[in-house]
Amino acid sequence: MKVLVIYSHTYPEISTAGNAILEVFKATPNFEVRDLDALYPDLSKIDVAAEQKALVEADVVIFQHPIFWFNVPSALKRWMDEVLQHGFAYGTGGDKLHGKKFIHSFTTASKQEFFAGELEYVLRAPIQASVNYCGMEYVQAFPLYGQLTLTNPNVAQEAKAHAEKLVSFVQSL
Repeated sequence: MKVLVIYSHTYPEISTAGNAILEVFKATPNFEVRDLDALYPDLSKIDVAAEQKALVEADVVIFQHPIFWFNVPSALKRWMDEVLQHGFAYGTGGDKLHGKKFIHSFTTASKQEFFAGELEYVLRAPIQASVNYCGMEYVQAFPLYGQLTLTNPNVAQEAKAHAEKLVSFVQSL
């Protein structure tokens, strides 16, 4: 099983959680990590053909990102706008992603209690609707709350454990 991780973080150099998670993913066989901010520092030059090829070759797609203002980072949104095109991901002939499993893994600075009720749904809804529209199977969300190093001294350990749990889950599919 081939797993494609689409990673985006506006401030990757200071993301303790993001870097710990990526370290686990990059060390896992059959996991390909595409770090959008490293690949495309100039977002106007996304290699759509390469990104679509990577998606087609994957069995499982994971989005890994922090939540910024209740949304995905701008690079991931731009990637979605450009790569998930009509005729590829949806619409006439747009069946290239049908049946692929999708996992939504994200981190937040705020603790889980902050997202109780409707806010928890809000974090997942746009991505879930998008991948369902593309014919993918939204398997599960994997949130990791409270990842602010200013208030949580265990961010690196928690993030590593999160990634290991996610890898184990994917390997059980």
